[in-house]
Amino acid sequence: MKHLYLILISFLLISCSYNQTFSNREEDKKDAEQISRKLYWELKYGGNLDTIYNLFGEKFFEVTDKNKLLQIINATQNDIGRVEEYDLVKWETLIVKGSNPRSEYVLVYDVKRGTAKTEETLSMQKDKNGDIKIVGYRVNQDLLNK
Repeated sequence: MKHLYLILISFLLISCSYNQTFSNREEDKKDAEQISRKLYWELKYGGNLDTIYNLFGEKFFEVTDKNKLLQIINATQNDIGRVEEYDLVKWETLIVKGSNPRSEYVLVYDVKRGTAKTEETLSMQKDKNGDIKIVGYRVNQDLLNK
């Protein structure tokens, strides 16, 4: 009977999923900031499209193709202005390690562009290779404070 209990407990433990969750750790924010720094550097100085495209993940391109991303970048650069400064104003991270791992990051920046400011949100996730990629990019402009 004792062996039966041990076998049942073993099956229960094997079938359970164990995850460890971390929210809003400074080190995770820093990892995500490396990606946004690369993006803003390219938008400010480089403009190398291949480098920019490599920062974005497959999930982004399932919804928005490369031509549409280029249109967004060009419209923002031409209509509002080039990136001059950017400041992180809000961030959230969620890292789950274990049998159902995932890593998600959201960084919100106030970006000074030309004569106006925008609020830009970068949503990121780790891909299957363990690289952090941008999966969402939103640019908001307050038209009243242009």
